[in-house]
Amino acid sequence: PCRPKPRTQSVSLPSPATASTPDVSAGSLLPAVPDVDAYRAVRGDPAIWLPAFEVICARHGIDAGDLYAERSGTNMVFRAGDGPWLKLFAPLWAEDFVRERTSLAAVASDKELALPRLLHEGEFEGWPYLVLSHLEGRAIGAVWPALDRAERVDLARQVGALLQRLHAVDVRACAPIHDDWPAWVAEQRAVCVERQRGYGLEPDWVRELEARVAALPAMLDPEDAPVFLHADVTDEHVFVERREGRWRVTGLIDFGDAMVGDRLYDFAAPLVFMSQRQPQVQRALLGGWKMLFHDAQTYQPEPRRSPQWNRGAYLVEGAGHCGACHTPRNLLGAEREAL
Repeated sequence: PCRPKPRTQSVSLPSPATASTPDVSAGSLLPAVPDVDAYRAVRGDPAIWLPAFEVICARHGIDAGDLYAERSGTNMVFRAGDGPWLKLFAPLWAEDFVRERTSLAAVASDKELALPRLLHEGEFEGWPYLVLSHLEGRAIGAVWPALDRAERVDLARQVGALLQRLHAVDVRACAPIHDDWPAWVAEQRAVCVERQRGYGLEPDWVRELEARVAALPAMLDPEDAPVFLHADVTDEHVFVERREGRWRVTGLIDFGDAMVGDRLYDFAAPLVFMSQRQPQVQRALLGGWKMLFHDAQTYQPEPRRSPQWNRGAYLVEGAGHCGACHTPRNLLGAEREAL
C-alpha cells in the first residue's frame, strides 16, 4: 500500500559485516552513491555515516555523544540520545526531502498533531538533511503482537483520529507535493500486477490480482475534495508508548511519501497491518476518523418533503447511521441478531 519511490524501491539493509568499503572522495565524509546498489552496499554500516552526522550536530549545537543509527528506512537517520533526530536524504531520493520538509511545514500550525517538528534544515556535501524534534515511544509494530484485542481496538481508534486531523491540514500549504492524482493512480494500476509478479507472487495470486485491479473504482470521488496524505502509515511509522496503564499513539514519522489525494488511500496500510481478520479493530480505525465528524445537531425535517420521507430520513440519519458502527458483529463482521 505504500507509495513507490521514484526511480527505484526502498533498499534492504545489509549487516555491517557485509557492507563494502565506501567510495569516498578526497576530503569528503560521505560515500559516493551513484546508484541504488552502491547505496545498498553502505547503508547498513553506521560507522560510515557517523562522522558526517557529528559535523551536522556541531553545526546546530547538538550533543553528539549519544548518537546512534536507525537500522530501518531508506534514508539515513541518527538519533541524538533523547534529543533531536537527524535525517540525511540520499540524492537518489531528493524528492523525499521536498515532501517531508513541505509536510512538516504544513502541519506546524496544528500543535495538537502528534508529529515531529522541524527544528533545522541544511545541506552537507550536496545531501539535504532535516533536524527533527524527539518523538517518544517506539514503532507500533514492535508491540502489536503482544497486545490484547481491547488494546488493539483502542490504538486503532487513536490512529483513526490522528488521520482525521492530518486530513484536515490545509492543502494549499502543500503546493510543492501536489501530484496529478488521477494520473498517479492510473500509473499504479498499470504497473501493480507486474511489480508483484517481479516480487515472485505465485501465478494463481497474480490472476486474482489482475481481476481485482481491473474491477477497482476510481480512487477519488469527484465530489470529495483531495486531502493531505501521509501515504505510508505502516507499523514502522506509527509510534506508541504505554502511559498510566494505557497504550497511546505518540506520533507519526516519515513524510517522505506524502502527497495530496483521496483520503481512503491513507487507510490501506493500517488496515493491512492492524485489522487482518479483526473486524472490531477495522471498525475502530474507521470510527476514530468518523467520530471527529460527528454532527450533534438535532435532525431538522425537510419542508419540501412528505412526512413519510422525513420519518425515513430521520431513521436513516439517526438510528440507522449510529447502528452501522454500534451494532454488535460476529467474527466475520456481520450484524448479530438481537437476543
